[in-house]
Amino acid sequence: MARAAQLHIKKGDVVYIRRGKDRERRMEGREQELERLEPDRIRAEAEKNSGKRGKVIGVSRATRQVLVDGVNMVTKHAKARGMSSRTAQMQTGRIQQPGRMSAANVMLVCPRCDRPTKVTWREVEGKRIRVCRRCHEYVDEV
Repeated sequence: MARAAQLHIKKGDVVYIRRGKDRERRMEGREQELERLEPDRIRAEAEKNSGKRGKVIGVSRATRQVLVDGVNMVTKHAKARGMSSRTAQMQTGRIQQPGRMSAANVMLVCPRCDRPTKVTWREVEGKRIRVCRRCHEYVDEV
């Protein structure tokens, strides 16, 4: 029986966005504008979501994807459905919501040293907890 691989990200963590998925799509049709910019600025334009921080609002362990608040926003078109009394309560039209992204594209931000870091696992009091590799402090509560 195969089990899902363990992720270093949990719901409620603050993460640092390492890279964006739709880099090539953002750069299409902007050749004239990009000719005026220097190479460093072009790279910064391409990595629009890079360097942002956000809170994880959902984790899918099976697909190794995360939902980060305010990052990778997608537009969902919704029309009114259901009873007329509930229709007034439902939001209709174009709805912005965060899209899933790979867990490999985010790094955990240590709550103690406030820097993006990798984590290591330690066994403390019979529980496996995450430990920051930079400051060696516990990320999870003991």
